[in-house]
Order: sequence, then structure tokens, then C-alpha cells
Amino acid sequence: MNDEMRQELQQIKQQLEQLTQRLQRLERRIEAKTQAASAQPASLKTPSVAPPPATPAQPIPTPRREARPVLPTPSVEITESATSNAVGALEHVLGSKVALYTGIVLLFIATAFFLGWAWTRLTPEGRLAMGYLGGFALIGLGVAARHRSDEWFIDGLMGAGLATLYLSTWAGWGRYALLGFAEAFGVAALTTGVGVGLALWRNSETLAIVATLGGFSAPVWLRGDGSSNSPLNFFGYLTVLNAGMLAVATAREWRVQQATCLVATVVLLVGWALESYKPEFNRMTLSFLTVYYVLFSIAYLLPASIRREPTGEIDLAQFTIASLIYLPYAYLLARELWQASPGALLAVAGVIYLVLSVLKYRLQDAYAAATLLTLGVVCLLGAIAVELQRAVQAVVYSLLTAGLLVVSLRYQLRLVYGYGVVLALITAVVVFVTLLEPIRTALVLLNEHGVALLAWLVGMGVSLWALHRSIRVEPTMPLDGVFPREVLGATTALGILVGLLWLSAEQTLYAFELAGQRGAPQAHMLVSLEWTVIGAGLLLGGVRQAIRALRLMGLSILGFTVFKLFLYDLSFLQMPYRVFSFAGLGLTLIGVAWLYSRFGRADQTSTL
Repeated sequence: MNDEMRQELQQIKQQLEQLTQRLQRLERRIEAKTQAASAQPASLKTPSVAPPPATPAQPIPTPRREARPVLPTPSVEITESATSNAVGALEHVLGSKVALYTGIVLLFIATAFFLGWAWTRLTPEGRLAMGYLGGFALIGLGVAARHRSDEWFIDGLMGAGLATLYLSTWAGWGRYALLGFAEAFGVAALTTGVGVGLALWRNSETLAIVATLGGFSAPVWLRGDGSSNSPLNFFGYLTVLNAGMLAVATAREWRVQQATCLVATVVLLVGWALESYKPEFNRMTLSFLTVYYVLFSIAYLLPASIRREPTGEIDLAQFTIASLIYLPYAYLLARELWQASPGALLAVAGVIYLVLSVLKYRLQDAYAAATLLTLGVVCLLGAIAVELQRAVQAVVYSLLTAGLLVVSLRYQLRLVYGYGVVLALITAVVVFVTLLEPIRTALVLLNEHGVALLAWLVGMGVSLWALHRSIRVEPTMPLDGVFPREVLGATTALGILVGLLWLSAEQTLYAFELAGQRGAPQAHMLVSLEWTVIGAGLLLGGVRQAIRALRLMGLSILGFTVFKLFLYDLSFLQMPYRVFSFAGLGLTLIGVAWLYSRFGRADQTSTL
């Protein structure tokens, strides 16, 4: 606690004592007036039996009338005290901070005039010596004033001293050539160590930031002869500096210093890359980038895990920023390095993020788990997109969508459910794009389109089953606030319907094409029969399992088959193919009618 705070607390204490004394005097006055007012009517009483004479109305409100002249007194005193306190505070500011700031400015101007005069009369050695003496003098003044000055003033003196030492080292190395590379590097490192020591001793983040900036500025003005041929020294220096500074910042919970380290590291790496990067530095650059990212990730995530506390918002924000900076550059370097597997790094990073997300979830660190889960999903999706072919992407995306939706519905994870919904949309786009590409594999069902559609149907089928169970068990759920489950179920059912129709028609026509009978009437008739069987099967399954969605899907396929039969097949089918198509579909519809006549009243309340 500095002197200014002690003085303010002493003033507050004195004011409270004065107010207490005034309130006590006011209470004694009111009590005396009340006693006098109650004694006066008692003395007027007479033992006569006759009714008491009428008394005037004035003595009745006696306590209030007599208390009126007393009430304004404390307000006047308090107003006078507040005015006095305001004047005293203004006097304190003028006499302390304003005077101190003015004195520092005047001293700085006087020092600048003196240096300007003396600079022309000193040798380079003398100028360098004066710079170091001035830096240590400022630090010494800060140490001497630590018990008699404010914290900001002491930190300002010491920070100015550190800056002077860095500036003097730069002048001795770059301007006067009085210091060699080793000497300049050693002095800069020593100055950084002194700054960190002062910061820890003073528990001052300001001094830590000054030391951090000085340490990171050294590679800018201090360049060795081998820095352009091999960046190992540069990367190694940044590794040691980041490890030390992040350890200090994490131990003292200095978030601004952590942010300073991140910004300074990015600036130095970008500057080095623009000036000195070469393809032969690829592997080394990727390795050290990963080391830096791991150091920052540990600083942001590990302390909260050790304390078993939720990760702070500032730490999560800085971790996210560091991740968004690291991942694109690391991917570019990895793609150049591993051309055969460009998405390997993203895949590994995605798996690591997911594992860390599970660990954070078990530690009940929900926000950190959500952040890591997001990064993991994004990395895995990116790895699949750049590593696998379009048809394989459709397969992986379909299965991953089903997995996310099943897990989110089972454990009611809103974030995972949202990712599942978004990924379902992405999967639909990928499958559609796959179907627009030509088929290259001469196999039925096992070609690019067939595999993509089969995976799509399996994934959507599992998702629809999970949605059906979830809605039956819990008609309302917080997940509906993200995206209504009934809407998602209806959309999924529509996707299954389209997928079944497309798969059956395309693969049947492709089979006849491979057999050399492209456009044969038998192929279109067979498609109609297949759609009829599929529709009837879905309808029967919906009746047996009391699932309205399956019944509606079956009816939709049968209805679409009827339209196809009249609007398309009838135009080119000849006898006896017309007989087979119409007879098969007619018998199926009669069977549908029989099913509804017998089981139509079952499960009237089922929605999915």
C-alpha cells in the first residue's frame, strides 16, 4: 500500500469519526426535546373528575415541531465537509501527481538539452558509458524510491532504465561498432534477465512487458553473420525466450505479457519469412512453429487443468487466435513437405484436439472442451477434403455425420448436435457434387456414385433411427433450440427417399450400359419394379414398427412410381413390358390399401 492510499484511508477514517460524533450529538438533542415534551402534559393534569378542558391543537405535534430546527444542521455540516474533502483531494492531486509529472517532464527536457550539448564533446566510448550509467541510474532511483513513491512512478523509472540499457547496447553494436556480436548478445540477454528479475521482485507486469519487448527486439537489430544461411540460432533464441517469458507470465497470471509474447513471435516470424525463408528451411520451420504453438497451448490450457478450474475466457481467446494462426501456415509447410499426404498434419491435429476435448470435458471445463472440439472437427474435415477423393469424402462425411448426431442425441450435447446438422448439409453438397462427376469404375454399386450413395443412405438411416428414438423418449429437448429434431428428421427422411430413388435408377441403367444395352426398355421397367418394391418394403416396415416416417416414405415412392409409369414409361414401353409394369404396380397398391384397411388405425399419435 503506497502513501497516497494511506492518506486517503486516513481521511475517510477521520470523516467517519466526525459523522459519528455529530450523529451522537443529534440523538442526544432529540432525546432531550422528547423528554421535555412528554413531561409538560403530565404537569398540567388535575385530579378533578370533570372532563378535561379542551387543549389546543398545537401541543399535539410537539416532537415534530421542535425537531424541525435541528434537522438542517447535519446536512449543512456534511455539505461543508464534502466541500472541504473535494478541496483537499484537488490539493493532493496538484501537489503530488501534477507536480511529479511536471517535474519529470522538466527533468527530461533538461536531460535532453544536456545530452545534446555533451554528445558533441564525448567520444563514442564516453557516449556508450554515459548511456549505461544513465540506465543503471534510473533503475537505482526506482529502487531507492520504492517505499516513498507510487507503483506507476517506480515502474516508469525502472522501465526507462531498461529501455536505456537496450538502446545503449544497440548503439554500441550497430552504430559505433564497439561491441561484437557475442558481447552485444550477452548484454542484451543480461538486460532481459535483469528486467524479468525486477518484474518478479516488484510483481510488476509493466516491467515484464518492457523486458519482453526488449528481448524480442534483439533479433531485429542484432543479426549474426550466419542468420541468413541457417535460422537455427534465430529459432533457438525464440524458443528459449518464449519458454522463459511464458513461464513467468503463466506463473503470475499476466495475460498482457502472454499476448505480447504471441504478437512479438508472429511479427518476428513473418518478418524473417519475408526476408530469409528458403525451401530448404521447410522442415526446420515447421518443427519450430509446432514447438512455439505447443508452448503457447500449454501456457493457455494447462494451468486451469492443474487447478481443476474452468479455463478463463482470455486464455481461450488467445489459444483460439494462436491456433488460427498456426494451422494455416503449418498446413502450407506440411503440404510442401509431404506432397503425397497433404492432409496428414491436419488429421493428426484434429485427433489431438478431440482427445484434449474429451479430457477437458471430464474436468468439467465446458468452454475449453467446446473450443477444442470445434478445432478438431474443422481439422478433420479439412484433412478429409484435401486428402481423399470426392467419393471417399462423401463416405467419411456421411458416417461422421451419423456419429455426431447419435452422440449428441445420446448425451444431449448442443454443440455436437449443431456440428452434426451443419455437417449433414455439407455431406449433402459433397454427395451431389460427386453425382455430377462421371463414373470411372466399371462396377455396379461399387463405383464412385454407388459407394457415395450407399454411405449416404447408411448415415442418414442411422441418423433417422436416432432421431426417432430421441423424439419418442423426450418429445421436448434443449437440442430443439439449436435445430428442431422433427424438422431434421423430416429432412433426413427426404434425403433417404431421394437417395433410394437415385441409387436404384442410376445403378440399374448403368448395369445395362455395361452390358451394351444402353436405353433398353427392360431397364426402365426394372427401375419401376425396384421402386415399387422399395416403396412397399418401407411401407410394410413402417406399419410393423409403427413409424409414420417410414410409411410416408413408402407412400411417396409408390406415388412417384405411378407418375413415372404414366408420364415416362408409357411413352416407349411396348408389350408385354407394359403389362408387367402396370400389373406389378397395381397389385402393390392393392396390397397397400389392404394394409391400411387393417392397420390404418394403429399408432395414430406417432410422428416419426
